[in-house]
Amino acid sequence: MSKVLITGSTGFIGNHVTRLALEKGDDIRCMVMPGEDRSPLDGMDVECVEGNLLDADSLKRVVKGVDKIYHLAALFAVWTKDPDLHFKINVDGTRSLMKAALSEGVEKVVYTSSIAALGCPGNGDYSTEETEFNAWPWASEYILSKYISHEMVKGLVAEGLPATMVMPGLPFGPGDRAPTPTGTMILRTLTGDMKNFWEGGACPVDVRDVAAGHVLAMEKGRVGQSYILGNKAANMPTRDLIRMIGRIAGVEGAGTKEVSAITMLRVARAMELWSKISGKAPATTVKNTTYTLQPFYVDPSKAIEELGLPQTPIETAIADSISWFRENGYA
Repeated sequence: MSKVLITGSTGFIGNHVTRLALEKGDDIRCMVMPGEDRSPLDGMDVECVEGNLLDADSLKRVVKGVDKIYHLAALFAVWTKDPDLHFKINVDGTRSLMKAALSEGVEKVVYTSSIAALGCPGNGDYSTEETEFNAWPWASEYILSKYISHEMVKGLVAEGLPATMVMPGLPFGPGDRAPTPTGTMILRTLTGDMKNFWEGGACPVDVRDVAAGHVLAMEKGRVGQSYILGNKAANMPTRDLIRMIGRIAGVEGAGTKEVSAITMLRVARAMELWSKISGKAPATTVKNTTYTLQPFYVDPSKAIEELGLPQTPIETAIADSISWFRENGYA
């Protein structure tokens, strides 16, 4: 039995990873923020230890005595009052945690990166782990922070950090408490508010496959290597994804009205302007909208072949997500 630290265990992906690691028989320590809602961990036999990615000393205490680490905790926000907060948490915080892991002599680290750290061909071709990052025109603070942190973790491998990086696609499935942007897409469909569609494409994946990919990366992933956790058959235009959600949910009219890229960008600019006046977070930004308009497809063949990454039909993930939201009073 290994003593395993999991950061981000109350989050959508992290909670599924925690459950799988428990089923595997690991002794789990969950890093939680002071005052954080721990209800997602209810009924789970885990040790909770307070830590904060902004507090390097707390991370040294959290890592003490663990054999392995799943690092999923990160800041994901369209907008923050402090434009550097993404870098403080996702880059500096990750560096502090990895340095603590090095000092403690941790056996293995699985770091949760993102497909946002990859380049996008822009012509409908699939990105792989080797696709050079080219998102500079639309790279938000979140995207830049994930790209930088990914490269930073890879760099620490040269210093002896036994890390494997995983890069999830867009996760769908049960247990999306927040909800995440993918869950919000489903909820808006359920309420009849997702009639629009736009240019671009997405790479949805079952969140349980993503969780399995983390555990498989811990067991089989090569140190210093990155693995895309996606569903190859599920890459599709955003229009088709929205219509699929509507069809499975039994909601008519989903994804039937196209909104042009020009209109979306104009709205995003207006939202950013109002944000500067009001001090309130915009629903989107120009960079976030530009990213959304990309035909971003990924090839998870490496994870399928080397790790045995499951390929659950995305229809199953969407149906289970819809059922979970309805059963839990979200819609």
